[in-house]
Amino acid sequence: MQKLLVTGGAGFIGSNFVHYVLENTDHHVTVLDKLTYAGNVESLAGLPADRFTLVQGDICDAAVVERLVAGSDVVVHYAAESHNDNSLHDPRPFLDTNIIGTYTGLLCAGLCKFAGGWV
Repeated sequence: MQKLLVTGGAGFIGSNFVHYVLENTDHHVTVLDKLTYAGNVESLAGLPADRFTLVQGDICDAAVVERLVAGSDVVVHYAAESHNDNSLHDPRPFLDTNIIGTYTGLLCAGLCKFAGGWV
């Protein structure tokens, strides 16, 4: 049994992936999701409590991401600001989540290095 961390797992694509994994494997899945406009806890209803954990948190929070990555065998990254028309009014959340969040995940997974410390 592998332990999967799925970022953005309460979104449309992420939640369908989580359901598929739990229905077709014996893996344990931990979902990290900020539960903003794109994430819906109801999309994760009915999942087996002994193989599923929901953590409400931000992909940009290195302490949370580092802890969850350390306890996982696999990381599947879906966390993103996805409603592009929202970026016309406020691009900052897109920069934070889509760029800094992805970079934070890569740092925590040991896939890249930043000499100055955490972002």
